[in-house]
Amino acid sequence: MTELCQSVSYQAPTQSLNSDPFNVRAEELAMQDCSLGAEVRRTWTEQELVRSFGGRMSPGTPDGMFETWDGRLTCVQVVRVPLVREADTPAMQHTLTQTILSKVVKSQTWLRFAHVMPHDFIIFCWLPYRIPDEVSQHVDVLTSRLRDLDARFSVRLRLPAEPDAIFPALFASNYEERMRLRSRSLSETDVSTFMEGDYQNEDEDEVCEWDITWDWSEDGGLEPGEEPAGSRDSSPGEDDEGQVYDAELSGSFLQDSPLAESEEIVLEWTLAWDDNG
Repeated sequence: MTELCQSVSYQAPTQSLNSDPFNVRAEELAMQDCSLGAEVRRTWTEQELVRSFGGRMSPGTPDGMFETWDGRLTCVQVVRVPLVREADTPAMQHTLTQTILSKVVKSQTWLRFAHVMPHDFIIFCWLPYRIPDEVSQHVDVLTSRLRDLDARFSVRLRLPAEPDAIFPALFASNYEERMRLRSRSLSETDVSTFMEGDYQNEDEDEVCEWDITWDWSEDGGLEPGEEPAGSRDSSPGEDDEGQVYDAELSGSFLQDSPLAESEEIVLEWTLAWDDNG
């Protein structure tokens, strides 16, 4: 279903890997729409997500992510659907299908890479104009089938109040040519089936039987907000996908988060025996 999203000012800073102002605005409004009415505890930008996982930009890195106070994690992948005015209903259906499948397949890759388990991964589709009901219904059916394969994903179709604010004049003008150069189209068979126990099965060999809680503030460790020695600065390139970056390893923003990765702790014990009693 297509809804109107009012164009209002979004106050949070955006750190996108694509600094194009139309793209930045699209991501800002999408994140605002997805977090509307939610009690947000913390948020992550796209650049923060890249730095958080070894500095490697896997395809499908979310454009944003937020956690609510009840512990629910939501990822958002924003896409401006390349529809042209001359497209008929079958062409619109094909374009939307390929756009959504591409985002789901790449996002599954990122989820496997990052070991993140969101409650919802939203594929947020901006539309340049209102589409026919037949096209919306086609997307609803597609989404239902995709959720049978991976229930983490959902799709939102939105029509901005001011399309010119996120769609430049020549947007999607070369889309058909790019599709002709692509080797093949995606299909639902490219989407991996996901079961809730998949992550548990992967981590069975890594279960630690001891729960040791350290008070770093008393043991001379890093205080919250301090940077570890040897941090590296990230320097993203111009491309949105497929790049590998060096990154600054943040030591604080994932603290107490479901994203925090466990560290292997090796304890060495020295036992002194007194044989003289």
